[in-house]
Amino acid sequence: MKRIKNKFKSVDFFIITIASLLVLLNFHAPKISGENFLDKAQAGSSDWRASYSPNHLVPANNITFPYRPKGVPLFNPQEITAKEAAVVDQGTGRILFQKDAHAKRPIASLTKLMTALVWTEIDGNLDKVVTFESGDYRDGSVPYFIAGEEVKTKDLLYAGLIASSNSAMAALVRSSGQTQEDFVKLMNIKAKELGMTETNFVEPTGLDSRNMSTASDLFILARNAFEKLEISRATQLQAYTFKPINKTMSRSVKNTNWLLGGAIDEGNYKIQGGKTGYIEESDYNFVLKIYNKEKDKDLIVILLGSKETDSRFLEAKKLVEWAYKSYLWKI
Repeated sequence: MKRIKNKFKSVDFFIITIASLLVLLNFHAPKISGENFLDKAQAGSSDWRASYSPNHLVPANNITFPYRPKGVPLFNPQEITAKEAAVVDQGTGRILFQKDAHAKRPIASLTKLMTALVWTEIDGNLDKVVTFESGDYRDGSVPYFIAGEEVKTKDLLYAGLIASSNSAMAALVRSSGQTQEDFVKLMNIKAKELGMTETNFVEPTGLDSRNMSTASDLFILARNAFEKLEISRATQLQAYTFKPINKTMSRSVKNTNWLLGGAIDEGNYKIQGGKTGYIEESDYNFVLKIYNKEKDKDLIVILLGSKETDSRFLEAKKLVEWAYKSYLWKI
């Protein structure tokens, strides 16, 4: 009889212990919009502070996490010229590789991802007709539009994202009915809303070197921007052709992302989005979202401050191939 009682006491104690642990885990897990989320740090790092980011939040349930098997080496940061970089699992926010991912740097035309994201949320009407004005002209890109021409906002959005047209983005901002100053305020509000605590915008094209962010924050921006259908769709195109409404001749813009069109094995990979950026103060920047068909997983790669225009693409390709080869995804 004593043995039976003791057995029941042991079972009760076990149940209470497990219940207590579950309560504690639930209490300490961050809650966003009513759901539990987990922070994930870089695999293989001996110092968790080096890779901890409170904004890389993922749902706690039914998620497969990437892990690097024992003995598989980390990527050597010296193999890339980029001054800051990160490779992050899209689904979980887990950092697979980083190089000074929290160092602030001018982001140049990567700014346009936030401009496009805010525009889609406050307007998003792709069929709106806009008259291009002389005040929309900006330096740093081919003048695809002429003052007085009537174009659709879709043409402005696509030219801004595909060919990185600064003038197109300036006209797109004006089409929203917001002043540039007010639009930039919305960009900074959106950044804070997303948890981009290391980011600041002063204008919407990326020409100003005071548009600053980090590789860590740019993962958050890319993840949210490429979830928008039109942003993702535009940045997957090698080229785009449009015709001003009051003109007879068509014009074409080409994508500044050199990885499109066979530079990366299209049998194994599918590019889901990308954006380049360059000003003298930033060197060569690149953000890429890519899907591996075999692993059935998306990665986001961020490179800031690469040495040459083609370096960023070669380095992104190298990081992509390393990450999918080195990591497994398991529950």
